[in-house]
Amino acid sequence: MAVEFSILALPFFILIFATVGLAYHSLVQSELDRAMTSISAEIAIRATEAKTSAGYLDSGACEKFVGAMLRCSDIRLGAMIVTGRMISHKDTVIGNSSWNLGCAGDTLILELTYPYVELITPVVVADLVEQGGQTYYRSRAVVRREPIVTGAGAC
Repeated sequence: MAVEFSILALPFFILIFATVGLAYHSLVQSELDRAMTSISAEIAIRATEAKTSAGYLDSGACEKFVGAMLRCSDIRLGAMIVTGRMISHKDTVIGNSSWNLGCAGDTLILELTYPYVELITPVVVADLVEQGGQTYYRSRAVVRREPIVTGAGAC
């Protein structure tokens, strides 16, 4: 009986840890995607006077849109105007290095990143990017600023 258990114990525990790791990565990516959906809708239709992405998140957007699973202090938000072909921006990591919301009618790429946590299993079902030697989960959205209530300044 003990021999059979010892033979089956290792694959059983590997399966359990792999399932927990996969669930954690999927949950973090899902929370980031959900927050990105809400933030992109907010930025697309409403003007903001925030001069930086940190200022925007600190103004209450993080607490309003990000769930309890993610720490607001670790969330990074970036925005840049799309120029040229969209495919040329696929490998660009915005992070929080750019905060350009453009004018009404401009097309923007918005990007949320969150620090990646290495778990036991190397299996990850998430969009991962590297910047500055650190790995991040990433969620992106492409929006067009609405001409009705956007524009935090003269364009």
